[in-house]
Amino acid sequence: MDKLVQKENKEPPLVAVAMSGGIDSSVTAQLLLQQGYQVMGITLKVLPDNFDYHDKTKTCCSPIDIQLAAQVCAKLNIPHLVLDVSSQFKDMIIDPFFKKYLQGVTPNPCVECNPLIKFGLLLQEALRQGASYLATGHYCIVEKTNGFFLIRKGIDHTKDQSYMLWRLTQEQLKMVKFPLGGYHKKEIKKMGSLYFPFLNDKPESQDICFISHKGYQHYLAQQFGQRRGNIINSKGEVLGHHPGYPYFTIGQRKGLGISHSRPLYVTKIIPEHNQVVVGEKEELAASEFSINSLNFIAGYPPAAEFKAEVMIRYNFVPATALIKVNKNHQALCRFDAPQLAVTPGQSAVFYQGDLLLGGGIID
Repeated sequence: MDKLVQKENKEPPLVAVAMSGGIDSSVTAQLLLQQGYQVMGITLKVLPDNFDYHDKTKTCCSPIDIQLAAQVCAKLNIPHLVLDVSSQFKDMIIDPFFKKYLQGVTPNPCVECNPLIKFGLLLQEALRQGASYLATGHYCIVEKTNGFFLIRKGIDHTKDQSYMLWRLTQEQLKMVKFPLGGYHKKEIKKMGSLYFPFLNDKPESQDICFISHKGYQHYLAQQFGQRRGNIINSKGEVLGHHPGYPYFTIGQRKGLGISHSRPLYVTKIIPEHNQVVVGEKEELAASEFSINSLNFIAGYPPAAEFKAEVMIRYNFVPATALIKVNKNHQALCRFDAPQLAVTPGQSAVFYQGDLLLGGGIID
C-alpha cells in the first residue's frame, strides 16, 4: 500500500527549456506545461556586454531577448535562469569561425553551437538544476526505436531544422525533447499570439547571432587587414583584384568587381597564395567531394556504402548521392547529378526520407 501511495505522489519530470525570448521556445514551454511536466526556463547569454546591438533584428541573444524570455517565464509562473557562457562561446564558436575563414573555408557556426553549447553546456546546467530533459524550439522529432534514438524532420518541412543537429549523439538525444516537431509553424504562431501577445511584433532571427550589423567582413578586417590579391580564372589568368581572400566564399557572385560577358562566381579559394578563382556557372558544379568529421545519429553508418539524400547547406533541396565511408572517419560523396557550390567548411547532411542519418564537414 505504501508503495502505491508513493507512486501516485511521484512528481512529474522537470524539463528545462532553452528560452530565447521568441515565439518558438515560449510555446515550447507552454506545451510542456500542458502535457503535465514541471518546467523551468534557461536563457543563454553568449555575447559579451560590449557587443554592438545596433541592429536588434540581427541577433537572437540581445539583452532585450533575455528580458522577453524572463517575461514569458513570469507569465507561465516558472523559474528562469540566465546562463552566461560568453567566454566559452568565444573560445568554442566565435574564434574558430573566423579562423576557418582565414583557412579559406566557410563554416556554419550553428552546427558547432548545438552540440557544444546548447546540447553541451546548457544541457549540463539543466541536469545540475535537477532537470531530466532539455527542450528546445527546433522543428524536428526525436523518437526511440529498437533502443536507439532517431531524429526525423518536423512535419513542417519548410521550417525543419534537423540539418543543424547532425552532430548530436545518443547520449544527448536521450535527454532531449522537441515538442514543436509535430506542428506547423502557422499553428505555433497562432498559439504564440494567444499566449504571448507581447511577442507578436518580434522578428524572427535569421542571421548568425554574433555577427553585428557591420557584418563578418568588419571583424575579419580587424584580424586580417586588407591584403590585396589576384582574382584569376581556371587558366590562371588575372581578371581583377580583391582586398583579401577571407572576404569571399564559394558560389559568391556579387562584389567581385569584374566586368565579363557572362556572370562569374567564386569557384575556389587558395589561401596560401591569397587568390580567388572565378568561373562561369558550369564551373561551379561538382559531382564528387570528400567529407571529414563524420557523425552518425545511431553511432555508426547504415553501411560502408549507402544511398542517401544529401543536403550541402541549409535550405538546399536534397540531392541523391552514394556515400562511401572509410575507416578514417571520412567519406566520399558522389552525387547522381552535379550540384552547384559545394563549399568547404559547410555541412553535408545525409537523409533517408525524413530520417536524419548523420553528416560531416565538406573537405
